[in-house]
Amino acid sequence: MNGLPQNLASRFEAYSHWRMQLAARIGSLEQWLVTQTLLDPQSQKAINQVRARLHEDKLILAFVAEFSRGKSELINALFFSSYGQRLLPSSAGRTTMCPTELLYNPQEPPCLHLLPIETRKDKTSVADLKHNMALWTTLPLDLSTPESMGQTLAHVSQLKKVPLDTAHQYGFFDTDEDASKILKNGENEVEIPYWRHAIINFPHPMLEQGLIILDTPGLNAIGTEPELTFSLLPSAHGVLYILAADAGVTKTDLDVWEEHLISSDPASKNGHIVVLNKIDGLWDDLKTSQAIQAEIDKQVLSTAKTLNILPEQIYPLSAQKGLLAKINNDQALLERSRLPELEHALTDRVLPARREIVANSTQADLTALVRGIRDLLDMRENGVHEQLDQLFIMRSKNKDVVLRLLEQTKEEKHAFEQGLARYTAMRRIFTNHTNALLDATDMDALRANANRTHLALESATQTKNVRRAIDTFFMTLNEDLSEAERQVMEIYEMIKGMSTQFAQEFKTRPLTPKQFSFDKCRREISRLQIAYEHRFDALWGRTARAKLEPMQRFFEAIVTRAKQVYGVANRDVENWLKNVMVPMEAQIRERNQQLHRHQENTRQLATATTEVEGHARELKEKLDAIKAQQNVLEAHLKIINNLLMQIEPTAQQHIETPAVIQ
Repeated sequence: MNGLPQNLASRFEAYSHWRMQLAARIGSLEQWLVTQTLLDPQSQKAINQVRARLHEDKLILAFVAEFSRGKSELINALFFSSYGQRLLPSSAGRTTMCPTELLYNPQEPPCLHLLPIETRKDKTSVADLKHNMALWTTLPLDLSTPESMGQTLAHVSQLKKVPLDTAHQYGFFDTDEDASKILKNGENEVEIPYWRHAIINFPHPMLEQGLIILDTPGLNAIGTEPELTFSLLPSAHGVLYILAADAGVTKTDLDVWEEHLISSDPASKNGHIVVLNKIDGLWDDLKTSQAIQAEIDKQVLSTAKTLNILPEQIYPLSAQKGLLAKINNDQALLERSRLPELEHALTDRVLPARREIVANSTQADLTALVRGIRDLLDMRENGVHEQLDQLFIMRSKNKDVVLRLLEQTKEEKHAFEQGLARYTAMRRIFTNHTNALLDATDMDALRANANRTHLALESATQTKNVRRAIDTFFMTLNEDLSEAERQVMEIYEMIKGMSTQFAQEFKTRPLTPKQFSFDKCRREISRLQIAYEHRFDALWGRTARAKLEPMQRFFEAIVTRAKQVYGVANRDVENWLKNVMVPMEAQIRERNQQLHRHQENTRQLATATTEVEGHARELKEKLDAIKAQQNVLEAHLKIINNLLMQIEPTAQQHIETPAVIQ
């Protein structure tokens, strides 16, 4: 057997194939639009971004557990059994000592990147350090033998002894009570992870198709690397929380669940998958299979009650027996391990949910583009009909009628030029609003806000001063977002009003500009604030004196995530600003060309009315060509819509079919 869960592997391959098909079909639409001169540079850039996003889409699965719950063994069983042995280190006690990402980047050879624990001294985030790989230790991966790969990957388990003061600098053992549990008789050294973060670049079939596996260490490491809580875990599309069936939900398990998985978003618990691992510890040859199942069911119900989730979210299994069964091709043991049930959950819940998100975002991006193209073709069609109507009048060869038409075209041209002057004035106002909007979400403003908060924290001596500083930080963020939202609404209403006036004056279809929302940004900032308040109460609920070291690390993680949120918001708002005027500008260009052609044709026909019939034939041919373009456009969209709607609801989770491109 190939070691991959066949259903999971095949469904993930089908998902990747669907994305590539969709990108290819959108590429075909783009090529056709270019040949028909229907795509302006801004719209072409937008459609290229949609295709690039489809090609680069990732599915992130996060595995979270306290140590000795069998997390690494589960990853081995799900994805790496084809190597005939454990690829990730998995043994009694702690194995994964630092957060580890498994992914594939074809731009570099297979390797293991390791970030030294010493980088915690300057409090720079892992996200920022990923842009400076010179600080990382890189070890090549020898793919020729699983043993060699296993030896290299064992580095993620490395520990080192350091003085307690040094451990404090790195963020470990914030209190003397924590340290006393670790220190041995008369010693002043403690064991800490050798590495801060690891990235495994590995050409595994599912990783090549965009899967990213996030393997997280236990409570102590999660708590000392707040970036996990604020950034990496929230960005995961699926979170698997692993418990041990023989132990149930321990206090540290519950701490991980409440402090790092659901504290900032209690509703997120409904989307997490809980794995009750090591059920083979409950297997007993002296008990009947019914008695064993009753014990497993009891543990499931107890776990569901403790975590306040549905029993259907819990999957009891044995990762170790599942891995062994796959290596030995033992179908009976595989079924008894119940690993396939978890594989089905991943295929029936996580993949369809991600596919729905991708389909809906693609549909939303294409809708505005398609509406603009349809409007452009409609304008061309209406323009041809206007000219045909005037040619019908010219057939009378009435000189007064022809002169009146000539005068009418001059008036239309003059009215258009007046409208164009108003549009130019509106562009200046638009530029002012644009600058104000970008200032409100400016990254420099965020850095200045963060720097002020850092200074306030350094001078804080009491808990109330720490709370006040960070509360002010969030208050400033929300004020900036409110100003940005006000500017967005001003821009939207201005363009909408101008479009309505333009449509009335020049008999075109009124355009409704695409709206922009900061709701996603607001939700993430709110999530950060809730997580901060929860963590603050956990750290300082019983003391009046501030603990600056953990707070500074904690706040730095907040700032790092806020920068990421602002970065996405800035990118999205800049794209919106570039595209929100495009449909109106396209209408103006088209109307200007129509008026120019109409004026020239009327002038020519006024001096040579014998050419009326020939010109009428030309216009009818243009009309037929426009109709053909409209039909081809709809044919392209039908194919794309068929792909977008290929989402299969499952018994466990109903998936809404995305709306078609209108």
